Amino acid sequence: MAIDAAKDALIWQRALRNVVSNYFGAFITLGIGFFLTPFILRQLGASGFGLWMIVGSVVMYGSLLDLGIAGAVIKYVAEHRARGETEQARSLVATALCLYSALGLIVIVVSAAFAPLVPALFNLLPGERITAIWLALLVGLRIGIAIPCTTAPAVLRGLQRYDTINLINTAGTILSAAATVVVLLLGGGVLGLVGVSIAVTLAMQAWAIGSIHSIMPELHFGWRGARRRLVRTVISFSSPLFVTEVSGCLQTKTDEFVIAASLPISAVAPYAIARRLSELAQLLTDQLVKVLLPLASELHAEGDRGRLRSLYFTSSRLTLAIFIPVGCILAVLTRPILSLWVGTAYADYAHLVIILTLASLINTSMWPAASILQSMARHRPVAAMSLGSGLANLVLSIALVHRFGLTGVALGTLIPTAAECLGLVLPYAMRVIGARISEVFKQILSPVLLPAVPMVIVLYVLRNVIDPSSLPLVLVIAGLGVLVYVVSYLGMGASKIELQAYRSFAIGTIRFVEARFKNS
Repeated sequence: MAIDAAKDALIWQRALRNVVSNYFGAFITLGIGFFLTPFILRQLGASGFGLWMIVGSVVMYGSLLDLGIAGAVIKYVAEHRARGETEQARSLVATALCLYSALGLIVIVVSAAFAPLVPALFNLLPGERITAIWLALLVGLRIGIAIPCTTAPAVLRGLQRYDTINLINTAGTILSAAATVVVLLLGGGVLGLVGVSIAVTLAMQAWAIGSIHSIMPELHFGWRGARRRLVRTVISFSSPLFVTEVSGCLQTKTDEFVIAASLPISAVAPYAIARRLSELAQLLTDQLVKVLLPLASELHAEGDRGRLRSLYFTSSRLTLAIFIPVGCILAVLTRPILSLWVGTAYADYAHLVIILTLASLINTSMWPAASILQSMARHRPVAAMSLGSGLANLVLSIALVHRFGLTGVALGTLIPTAAECLGLVLPYAMRVIGARISEVFKQILSPVLLPAVPMVIVLYVLRNVIDPSSLPLVLVIAGLGVLVYVVSYLGMGASKIELQAYRSFAIGTIRFVEARFKNS
């Protein structure tokens, strides 16, 4: 029992360290994005900003060409390291890097051939067509370079060194933001922004490779050691992940294309802003979910089904506990947030934020189960379910956009997402992991939903008493609401081992800070 308790404590401490480092990077990214978005909007205008959002969607689709190989790298590096199989890990990484490099070259060649056709696909003004061609060329180059550059971060995640990867990503975000401001002030426009992203990607790749050599020099990161027989192993695991990623893009990234093809391209801007705001809670929960795959893969390699089941309950509860308070803030304070962030003209699109946030909540609630199923190599059915939902999203969005406009596109995302996650994925995950519906309500839903009731009441009262006409006032209201939720959750929802882990982490952090002050 003492050994089991010690191992549980070690798992919690390692997970907390990785999650906290993830949040450090995420908050910096969120802060920069919050202030940078209105600046980019003003510099580019509605049409230019819409074009930039289209570029972002293209880059997201281009990232699909990694075929889910990064997920395989994370899983197998974690498993091989747990078993002490360094040679196997080295060969797998080299094989993945070779596959990625070939894919990157193909993308660059295809984008060069495809670029002249781009202006015919969207409602562009005559002066925007040449820019669109050059954008297609640069974006193709950006994607072709980025694909092999995902290998090194995947290795670091497999090694569970999220602190290192977050330090690299944070530095890249700051560098990219500074370069973005300079480029736009100098009149570089959208083309300059893509050029900046290419330079930052290369710089961060060099840093990531150097970190791998420092952390695990015996891995010998590079192309040497690739094995043809491992291609089948990698593709067998990664192909369902690829299908899932395609489906995710169909659910979240096709909306801009549907709008651009059916409405003026300026209509992309309000929808993209609403979607970006609705993804705030998802971005925060992602920092927790990121650490699950290597951790679950390690437990699966050890045959520890009991801890995998416990990990499902705990991670699902924490995922919702992070998402729900942010979602409540968005539901109650969306209009003032939009007015203060990007201007009063966009406040009328508050309903889009609420619809997309609900879809995001339902989708995100399944992420922990998906990670654990991946660690068990039981994720193929989830990929099929996700693909069906993604295709339904695309069809519904096209069918509803002409009748209901942007609202129809948002509903085209919500309806299939709810059907997939609640009607298909949840029952399958419960059956494979061995969870009963009563346990889901008791250990996951009740602990996170009950604290939301007093929080929503407090938010509504404060919004009516305090006019949220400035950013500090919005932050005060949101902060008080979060405080109410946290206190209620710790009192009603958190488990004993969870509370003990928080207490130990807080004490360790305080001691670390005190030691730093004494040494200085």
